[in-house]
Amino acid sequence: MQDAPGRSTLIPTVARPSTGTPRLPNNRRVSHSSTVDPPGVTEPVVRALDTLIVAAVASFALSVMAVLATVLAADGAFHAVAHLSLPGLMGIVIVARCVHRLRRPAASRDDAWTRAGAIDPSDTRLARVLSIAVPLAWLVGSVGILLRHGLELHGHTAGVGVLLPLSAALWILATFAWTDACRDRVAAGIDESDRNFRAYWRDVGRAQ
Repeated sequence: MQDAPGRSTLIPTVARPSTGTPRLPNNRRVSHSSTVDPPGVTEPVVRALDTLIVAAVASFALSVMAVLATVLAADGAFHAVAHLSLPGLMGIVIVARCVHRLRRPAASRDDAWTRAGAIDPSDTRLARVLSIAVPLAWLVGSVGILLRHGLELHGHTAGVGVLLPLSAALWILATFAWTDACRDRVAAGIDESDRNFRAYWRDVGRAQ
């Protein structure tokens, strides 16, 4: 619309009447930014990874000491304790895992390690390596103990036939229990992180 040549008149925009529905603040640009790190969002995942690393290092060290003591120590009370410490550790892992599943039967997250890696790649890689190294240490330790006492069981077919399946079953169950526990620990941290994230942006929306 023009009043005169070379001059134009802007037509004012008429605001639509409000429907009574409040508009939420537009936080899409901010919430999808990779640099946003509200307080307490990533901390649960970092804490879960640190807990796994400490537990895995302690278990790995105990397994190595138990094997060395069993293979190198002379027969006696210390040798007996070292001999039973490794299967005892695997038994504790199995029992603890069963108790945890009974108390918290929540389903595991299949993407736990992937999402943790997006938050802290270095600690996630270390935790995953240790989660695999611990069962391998148990396996090497169990084989070392069996080799150490293999001569004592030579000629006792019944004893070997019972000991080998029991040792294999113990290691398999402990490996599954340990692997599931590591994944669920990381998943619990991610779930807490998600809750903190939603709570943070909910509070931001209310403040605005």
